[in-house]
This record gives sequence, structure tokens and C-alpha cells, in this order.
Amino acid sequence: MTLQLYGVVRAGHPRAPRTVGWGDLAMVVGDPEPDPAVHLAMVSALVEGGPVLPVRFGTVAEDEDTVRTEVLAPAADTYRADLDRLDGLAEVHVCLRFTEPGSAWRAARSDVLLAQVAERARDSVALPAGESADERWAFLVGLGDLLVVRDTVAALAPGNGVQADWLGPLPAYSFLDRRTCSRWSW
Repeated sequence: MTLQLYGVVRAGHPRAPRTVGWGDLAMVVGDPEPDPAVHLAMVSALVEGGPVLPVRFGTVAEDEDTVRTEVLAPAADTYRADLDRLDGLAEVHVCLRFTEPGSAWRAARSDVLLAQVAERARDSVALPAGESADERWAFLVGLGDLLVVRDTVAALAPGNGVQADWLGPLPAYSFLDRRTCSRWSW
């Protein structure tokens, strides 16, 4: 039976509805799902129950044995190290849309605006801007800091020449080593 792969977690993860286990690791699995929003909702819901290493949307395995022998077993040490490193942390995205022109002003302004968020973050990375934002940032923050980050971003009122939004908690997509990426991972 074909399984959709959602993410690697520790065995016994409290929010994982269905898993395939291999020792102290588990892959969250489900029936094939064609909607990427459902996939993102699933992996995001796992974050507050413990670290999750998200698997790219649309990744499937033939059966449970394939998950154990081709996905979990070969990279078990890497998965354990990443789960340990991300324990208690989540990714949040902050999107800024500037309402006043001037790129120099924007660059200086974003550093000031995001300073309080950056203080709470273990790491940060700039993301590609899109239609809905002039600047997008990913921050790796402690789960206990999520509400502070949300409130800090909400306080960035349009009167400051910027509109700000946040999205989180998310799995740490932006903070996983792309060099260890395989067809089974992020």
C-alpha cells in the first residue's frame, strides 16, 4: 500500500496520528494526499509535540518496509542529530511589505524592525521575496517564545511604513542541511 511521507519524528511522538517506526525513530505517514496545504498543516501540527524533520510534499513510499529500510535506517544517525538540535524549536516566517519607497531606507528599517525577533532567535535566514512581501525572513525560535514573536510582529503597525505578517510554528525547513537531502527528505 502506497504511503505518503510527512516527516521524521521520535518514536512515540504525541501528535503523530500514524507512524512507521524503526528503533527510536518514526516516519509520520498517511494515505496519499494531493493537497500541499493539507501536507503543510500536518507537519506544522506536529511541531508543538516535538521536533519534526519535514519530508517534501508528494514523497511516497511503496510500503512500511520501504520506509524502515530505505528511509529511516540509512540516515538514522543524521535524523537523530537533527531532532536533538531542533528540540524545543520551531521556524517562523516574518513577511514585511514596505509602504514607503527607498531601498536604503528599507534595509536599515528592516534591521531595526526585526531586532526584537532576532534577539529571540537561535538562527535566521533571508527567504526569497514574493508577490506578497518585499522581505521574508525565517527565524528559528524556542517554542516558549512563539507568542512573544507573534506579538512583536503584530506591533509593527502600518504607521511605521511597513505591514508585517508572521506564519508559524512551522517545521524547521530553512534550517536543515540541504547537503544531506535525498529523495526521501526535505
